[in-house]
Amino acid sequence: MWNTSNRGEACVEPAIKQYLPPCQERCPINEDIQRTNVLISLLPEDPKEAGKGLIQIGDYLFEKNPLFPVCGYVCGICELGCNYQSKGGSIRRRLLKRFVSDFYLNYLDQKKEYDVIKDKGNVAVIGGGPGGLMSAFHLSLKGYRVTIFEATNRLGGALWLIPHYRLPKLILQRVIENILRIAGIEVKFNARVGEENLTLERLKRDGFKAVFISKGTPSPRILTFGRELVENQDLENILYGQTFLYEVSRGILVRDYLSDKRVIVIGGGNVAFDVARTARRLGGNVTLVALEQEDKSSKDGIPADKEEIHGAWEEGVGIVYSRGVSKILGKDGKFAGIESPQCIRVFDDEGRFNPAFDTSDTVTIEGDLLIITVGQGPDREFLQKEGLLDQHGRLAVDLLTLQSTTKDWVFIGGDVRKVGFMVDAMRDGLEAAESIERYLKGVDVRAGRKREFEGFEIPQLSNENYKPEPEVEWIPADKRLHFQLYEKGFTLKEAIGEARRCLCCGPCVSCRACISVGLQDELPTVVVHENLCSGCGICVSACHYGAARLREIEGHLVSATDMFKCKACGMCVSACPAGARELIGSDMERLIAEAYASL
Repeated sequence: MWNTSNRGEACVEPAIKQYLPPCQERCPINEDIQRTNVLISLLPEDPKEAGKGLIQIGDYLFEKNPLFPVCGYVCGICELGCNYQSKGGSIRRRLLKRFVSDFYLNYLDQKKEYDVIKDKGNVAVIGGGPGGLMSAFHLSLKGYRVTIFEATNRLGGALWLIPHYRLPKLILQRVIENILRIAGIEVKFNARVGEENLTLERLKRDGFKAVFISKGTPSPRILTFGRELVENQDLENILYGQTFLYEVSRGILVRDYLSDKRVIVIGGGNVAFDVARTARRLGGNVTLVALEQEDKSSKDGIPADKEEIHGAWEEGVGIVYSRGVSKILGKDGKFAGIESPQCIRVFDDEGRFNPAFDTSDTVTIEGDLLIITVGQGPDREFLQKEGLLDQHGRLAVDLLTLQSTTKDWVFIGGDVRKVGFMVDAMRDGLEAAESIERYLKGVDVRAGRKREFEGFEIPQLSNENYKPEPEVEWIPADKRLHFQLYEKGFTLKEAIGEARRCLCCGPCVSCRACISVGLQDELPTVVVHENLCSGCGICVSACHYGAARLREIEGHLVSATDMFKCKACGMCVSACPAGARELIGSDMERLIAEAYASL
């Protein structure tokens, strides 16, 4: 149907500074969002005819991001950068990707293993979470024999902690199995690197030329008040958020486990809301206590996504804002409640996390179970033992290349480096794969790696050109207190309509979807005939994308075009009274006619 490939002519042009659609600039892995939105918008509305196009879009996404089917359920970071936010609501990119993946997964199950000769040496990846999987996949495609060393008996890491009502278990399992099969990746389960018989040096002796460490954050953060440890955290009926979600994912805690119990969840991030909503589904009467303010626009605003907050509220989770924990109360060795002072500040004037409290305004909240969800930390014992910390006890790693500064054959990324979202760990996996290949080839690991991206401003269109975002359909709150998927996805018609709502803010050189689908053989180009230009500037005011500009040549103003911003729409050509601008390239006459018709 189409000719689309990550290796083909639709790639982002290599340059020191690139202009991208703001959604792509916001995405940690710079996924080609505008391009695939355009491709979805061009799908035929007949499901039978659309299938081939969906497979090609899926192949294009999978080759860069093999975890894209998972992203379609849980990642919407790109929507935070969408220019449409203030003009009717962000493009529902996450649901568009989910729509593609729901169709593509059946094809993916049958997709053949990539035909790649793996003769470039052995690489070890420690940790099978999103960062490790991403790195292993791309290193395998580059021709390396990759082995993942996973401490547990399943891959996916923290992805398994995402409740199944958001990310179905079967989806995650199928995606991981297909990544391993298609890329030809070996896995060793229950392999705890750092123990006496399996150290980094042992891996090196066994022939692994490089190692990527992406172990995640297995250690829960302890609750503190000011600089002091909050006592009684060893009482019975106190859990930490990651432990709670792990036990639920393993089926250890099941429905009605918390029936009629008063559950207090401490934390204000997405994981805390996952915990609270999961506890509700297990039968608990849940109260979430957060340091942050309800106003998300404030610098001290609650960090969880608004959909998470709204979903929890609908499901009956009580939310207490701007309060901390100064004391944990116990009775007969069991948890009984907390003393919760008002939090008057979360971050200090320098932007550091440094909460301040008004202890004269303290309330007591009684409960039967406390779940502390205030973050996770890395396995510092492993890092210290393997010599990966500097003299100040900090991770010794080059932040640009992810190369260890104490062992040049070791690379470190994911949450063990910096706690973030799933796609942040995936970005580290991509960066590590590039660094490892450079290192093993003996070339400069740092050269040319610092790239600058700038998001495009919103096109200058009239308000009637903007359409409101579609409503996301959820199962009613009183019928969704279970672990089945509660959010409905797009139909083909809805997906095409939503993709067409995209403004395509980015420049043509970062998209080229029109070439991929055969609408054009090459990108049209606007040229300026300087001998005809009077420097009047009409083209500048006519350009919706800031590509037309004036420059001075020998004391005279002359029109010019920034080709990294130009959309080749022809508006400047039609507006020029002197005929100094000309659009050359594929189907020029049609493009100019369309530009005139839009005046």
